[in-house]
Amino acid sequence: MSDAGFSSCPSIETRGFGKSVQVRLASKFYGDFAALKDVTLTVNPGEFLTLLGPSGSGKTTTMMAIAGFTELSSGAILIDENRIDHLPPNRRNIGVVFQHLALFPHMSVADNVAFPLRMRGVPEDKVRLRVRRVLELVELPTFGERLPSQLSGGQQQRVAFARAVVFDPPVLLLDEPLGALDRKLRENMQAELKRLQRQLGITTIMVTHDQEEALTVSDRIAVMSNGQLEQIGSPEELYQYPATPFVADFVGDSNRIVGTVRTVAGDTCTIVTAGAIECIGKKRNWDDASVAALVVRPERVLVGREVGAVANRFNGVIENVNYAGDSIKYVIRISREDTLVAKVRNAPHHSRLHVGEATVVGWGADDAVVFTPANSLGDYRN
Repeated sequence: MSDAGFSSCPSIETRGFGKSVQVRLASKFYGDFAALKDVTLTVNPGEFLTLLGPSGSGKTTTMMAIAGFTELSSGAILIDENRIDHLPPNRRNIGVVFQHLALFPHMSVADNVAFPLRMRGVPEDKVRLRVRRVLELVELPTFGERLPSQLSGGQQQRVAFARAVVFDPPVLLLDEPLGALDRKLRENMQAELKRLQRQLGITTIMVTHDQEEALTVSDRIAVMSNGQLEQIGSPEELYQYPATPFVADFVGDSNRIVGTVRTVAGDTCTIVTAGAIECIGKKRNWDDASVAALVVRPERVLVGREVGAVANRFNGVIENVNYAGDSIKYVIRISREDTLVAKVRNAPHHSRLHVGEATVVGWGADDAVVFTPANSLGDYRN
């Protein structure tokens, strides 16, 4: 194989060579089981998009279909407007980093990184140049002669990334790449991964079930459940304005208060719980119904003297206190049937509350969203 295609690619230092990815009405059936159901999404050139969801949501199937390791039952996949779903994996020109990295243990770091280039028939002088440049990019310029077993977990992760991008693929796929790392190293590698992705400008699609990781590194997140897309948006959009109860529950922590619809006025709704608690919030993807659920984030729940003239204000009793270093979580009972979790910043001005202590809690109407069962994944009463 000649290196004509390789030599026409931009150098490893060049930014912005990422291409768009489109998944159109993708479905995958295993007998009667639908792993994917008409999934459609577009990833913009140079974007970092994360597929987020629990096990069995379809996120890995979607990524494997883009890579070519899973054949779709129907639908299409395009890169830069060119359909690729009929091509084998080795002809899609996509970089992939697997969760378990799959580094060759008997090869040096340099040979591991060089492997995709040699498989493409690139001349050795260009291989050496490219390997040197990409190891500098991942800040491992002196590690070329080491074996993978002589590296730390974070260093192995960098080598896997270098091998995946050394041939300038327009698209990079990451299959839970940080899943095997401890928490501190994982956080450091999240920042490093984002730095490298931005420096290269490569279109990146990552699969994870870790919501914090998705919020940290992504330009946009596609939340999946039961083989379907629930919502696509920026981390802030998904967290602040969840489109469905599933997204509200899965992305971050949330309080969910179920009740009977009392009034609907404009874009707000009032519900009454079984414990006779009356709450008001903003309607979201509303369908007329008699039962609804109000969702409010714990950090939006005000406690004690911080509660002012808000639309939702209740007396409560502290049932539990969870100390988390930078924050304190209070479990507060506001009726016989209803409890809330409030997350308070552990600041010097905060007056600590204790189990059994009476307090006041509240939140603004704009801080809560109200869903109806027609746009949920199940009955709220379950």
